[in-house]
Amino acid sequence: MTTSVCMGIYNGEKYIEKQLKSLLHQSKTIDEVILCDDGSHDNTVGKVERFIQDNDLSGKWKLYCNAENKGYPGNFYYAMSLCTGDIIFLADQDDIWHIDKVEKMCDVFKGHPETQAVCCKFGLVDANENKIHTIMQPTVSKGTQKVRNITIEDVFYKCEWPGMVMAYRRKWYEQKMAEWSNENHKICELPIPHDFLVAAWAAEDNGFLQLDAELAWHRRHESNVGGEEHRVGRLLNKQRKIREIEKYCSLLDAFAINNILFSIKGERALGDKTCVMHGRHEALKQGKIPEIVKNAWKHKKYIRVATVVCDIIIAVINGNTKR
Repeated sequence: MTTSVCMGIYNGEKYIEKQLKSLLHQSKTIDEVILCDDGSHDNTVGKVERFIQDNDLSGKWKLYCNAENKGYPGNFYYAMSLCTGDIIFLADQDDIWHIDKVEKMCDVFKGHPETQAVCCKFGLVDANENKIHTIMQPTVSKGTQKVRNITIEDVFYKCEWPGMVMAYRRKWYEQKMAEWSNENHKICELPIPHDFLVAAWAAEDNGFLQLDAELAWHRRHESNVGGEEHRVGRLLNKQRKIREIEKYCSLLDAFAINNILFSIKGERALGDKTCVMHGRHEALKQGKIPEIVKNAWKHKKYIRVATVVCDIIIAVINGNTKR
């Protein structure tokens, strides 16, 4: 079972070397690393080239530089198409992997041949690698090393599986892509992030497992592409939160417009989540606590308690608590 690591890179000179070292020193040697630069304006390309040369990795580690900017999703989809390994690991330029991440996740694939994608749990660190604790923390690992099945409802409910914790079977992904693609659909033009797509497809196929082990650390800093936030002041900023919800609603709409999902179960989960998010958007815009609570109660199966608490606090902070 051969392995590939796929990494889209862009203006990542500040943190990328630490991530490359964490890939190089994996307990299970990675057979292939594909890096696609999307037109960096800093010294990202130079740092990657030097790292490959200094560690004698030419041939196994391959750097591609796009002639034109493909954007975040497009760059990753392109990089994924270049991978040749049996198992493809998704990686970001600014995170850090535990030394046995690849080994442990490959063991899950070996032990569960019916599984199409595997993810681990992860922790949060800041720009200086200090641990972060936040009310919107991803599910913390208990270190049991057990696996659990992630459903399509889970994927839309919480969406806490960024690419840096995921790996998938290449042949399965290529088959899914072939089933989905036609003249009217171009993967490089999809606004849907690559990790969200893989998670949804694998969960739809009842083939997405999560390993209860913290095997990676996601670095939060000012230039995160996903715009993730842990600082309370920004988490509770009304306009920022509304923009975040609008962005997520656009992603959900893109799933529907592009006919991404294959099953009735998947389409139902998408429809439920879309309804929840549009209701949340309207309630938060009004800033009325009763509306926020009403929407949350109506869709209690699809919305987290921490999310409701944040929205209520935002309403209070902004002084609109009409009943």
